[in-house]
Amino acid sequence: MAKSFKLTGIVVTILFLLQFYTLPSMAQITWPASQLLPSFAAPAQTQDLITLRETSSRWEAEGPAISHKTGRPETDGWLCQTGIDLPNLHMVYGPYDKTIPAGPNLAEFRMKIDNNTVNNDPVVDIDVVNATTGQILAAQTITRQQFAIASDYTSFKLPFTMPADNQSIELRVFWRGASYIKVDWMSVQQNSSSAEMYLFASLKGIINKTKPRIFSYEGDAFAEGPHTWLESLGLSWSEPADKWDLITKYRNEIAGLIVYDPAQIHTVNLATMLAKSKGALIVSPLLLSRLTSAPYNLPVLVDMRGQFSSKLQVYQTLYNTYWPTLDHRLLIGLNPDAHKAALREYATALGAAVVWLDPDIAGESELLNSFLSSMPAGSNFMGWWPEEAAGVERASKYGLTTIASDWCTNLTVHSGTSRTVNIKPIPPKPALQNKIYVAFILSDGDNLQYVEHLMRKLWSNPDRGSVPIGWTLSPAMLDAMPGALNYFWQTSTNNDNLISGPSGYGYTYPNSWTNQSLLNQFVTKTEDYNKRAGLRVITIWNTITGGINQNVGQAFASYAPTLLGLTGQNTGGGLTIYNNSLPGMALSCNYCNDEQAMKNHIASAAAGWDRNSPRFVIIQAQPWTNVTPTSFKNVAGSLNADYVVVRPDHLFQLIRESKNISADDIPRP
Repeated sequence: MAKSFKLTGIVVTILFLLQFYTLPSMAQITWPASQLLPSFAAPAQTQDLITLRETSSRWEAEGPAISHKTGRPETDGWLCQTGIDLPNLHMVYGPYDKTIPAGPNLAEFRMKIDNNTVNNDPVVDIDVVNATTGQILAAQTITRQQFAIASDYTSFKLPFTMPADNQSIELRVFWRGASYIKVDWMSVQQNSSSAEMYLFASLKGIINKTKPRIFSYEGDAFAEGPHTWLESLGLSWSEPADKWDLITKYRNEIAGLIVYDPAQIHTVNLATMLAKSKGALIVSPLLLSRLTSAPYNLPVLVDMRGQFSSKLQVYQTLYNTYWPTLDHRLLIGLNPDAHKAALREYATALGAAVVWLDPDIAGESELLNSFLSSMPAGSNFMGWWPEEAAGVERASKYGLTTIASDWCTNLTVHSGTSRTVNIKPIPPKPALQNKIYVAFILSDGDNLQYVEHLMRKLWSNPDRGSVPIGWTLSPAMLDAMPGALNYFWQTSTNNDNLISGPSGYGYTYPNSWTNQSLLNQFVTKTEDYNKRAGLRVITIWNTITGGINQNVGQAFASYAPTLLGLTGQNTGGGLTIYNNSLPGMALSCNYCNDEQAMKNHIASAAAGWDRNSPRFVIIQAQPWTNVTPTSFKNVAGSLNADYVVVRPDHLFQLIRESKNISADDIPRP
């Protein structure tokens, strides 16, 4: 008995010690009150790398694969108008493609109408036809009021089942002649590929919430490449032969399934919020039989099919039933039709509330206000909005910022990287002369997905470092992407100036803040984050064309003492000195889209210069139209000896010197 007791005691002791041994690999997400966003556990050294992409085919309505019996091409689509075009004919039909696989698929028709309120008469009929057999596979009549917004494209979706491979498909829009209708494009998406996006995004969230172990590549033309960040962060990877193998690998960490309702797609967002607490994967009915069978044998924990009759009911349920118990410091906006993966893994891991509510739509607007008004000061809206200006404006009125991030793909991994950021000192500025000083800024760095994808791609441009550039970044990277922020610092040249994107730690319109005390708190928090991130210049946005109100500039002057300067979006608005201590300079171009535009705005800003004093010009370009470091190099090379291209922080130091505003007593980060 004594021997048996001793053995049992040893086993108990070993088991007791083992729980402490395994704790580091199963650490939980932490979110100190001082942080804007939570921190994840350190990622595993070797990541399971998977590729997530939808399989789809798309045809432009005015393109060569589509035929027409009425209407005409107009700019980006095919148009039919009453009194002009023949009614009761197919305005588009085709493409007779034979590559659509057998099984469940989804047809999508993107169309718009000019008036969605005059009546609710039928305006078009859409259908999917098996052109090989003549069988109509799916059909729907669309009425005027089914278009949510007039003169804005709306997508209409028809699920259908293709009976066999190698059969011809025909997509048709029949115009009844009762209204202006324009078709942009038609597409077919293999439903299982869409369903897999939701599934594996939720798998990443469930697994990575304890220790990030799965990394996905979801790239498009703006993407950085599948291995780029793994290499930059010093991580290795293995690629499973089939991503479904990961469900087997991590089966003991998965409790079951939440089935969303394809007929009410916003249930995906409700499922995303529930997945963490249930330990469940988000699953389409299309994948249910596979996941409930061997080798997975996952039980259904929640089935949302048939439970909700409207989008608003989904989000009202989220607000009434779940929001009271969730962390109100964060609300996430994701379009369940578009954002099938990307930031959804992060939202799943956090168990955060996920919505898609439009400030411009009655009912949705009021419910959105209920969420925003219950969030504490310093909270953030992540993801994105149905429309940029309306969303950012609405959040700003509640003293909240937007951290654009909807297409971020691996924030669970990035948020677990080392929080040590090694800042480099500002190199010496050039001597002040009677010259035209030009600073270049590349915009959109407040957008974490841009930083994760396109900026990382641009950072590899061989001409980076050849001319001074201000690279906008989000101070929130200290929490969301600290390893990436440190990478940019450590690989920067003396010509790479890291500055803060709009309008501080998050994207907001400071002019729209109605509470000065909350605005001061925002600036104070921005100062804290900018100091630790090494950012000394902020680009302030009050819409894309707005200047900086006096009270806003004074708040930054009072509560952000390490700042060298601010930029304003009011093109050509000149220089303003706030509190006799902080220069704010209006951009000479607030969103240039190519080299010629930059050259034109520089020439305009330089007009009338008399050579008797220095002149200062700031050109901000946007990165989405192929503006690269090479573009800035070419523009700089076109300037004569009257011009000196400088970093944005140097430009503000030179402004200070020219205006006798001391920079020597500014605290250093």
